[in-house]
Amino acid sequence: MSPRRIILIVALCALAALAAGCGGDDEPITFGEGKIPGSVPSGFPVPDGAVVGSTLVDRVNHRTEFALTLRQEATAVVQYYTVNLVSAGYVVDFSEGDMFTWRIEFSRGELRGNLVIQPGGSGLAAVVVSLNTS
Repeated sequence: MSPRRIILIVALCALAALAAGCGGDDEPITFGEGKIPGSVPSGFPVPDGAVVGSTLVDRVNHRTEFALTLRQEATAVVQYYTVNLVSAGYVVDFSEGDMFTWRIEFSRGELRGNLVIQPGGSGLAAVVVSLNTS
């Protein structure tokens, strides 16, 4: 397993551990897991069958992050987001990567976002979505 993947797994586990001690929707920062946060714009593309992992909603800095695991090769996930972001009205500002990590930056109005897509081995892919409205 690559050091990058180990760091990603450790970071996601730390977010999940913190989620147990954090408050509800009135808190400035909320951690969760298992469902897409309500702060994600309606119609944001999420592939069928995606499993939602750790989530973070930072109301102070207008930032939302969530992790997905998919039973698809990373190249198929890159293709899915390249097509479906544009179909959902987003502009893909940057898309570049290699066989270890692919990064897509996108925007729509005042919203800015990025996706980091990594192969997870055995036909899996990990995606971290970050959205910022400030």
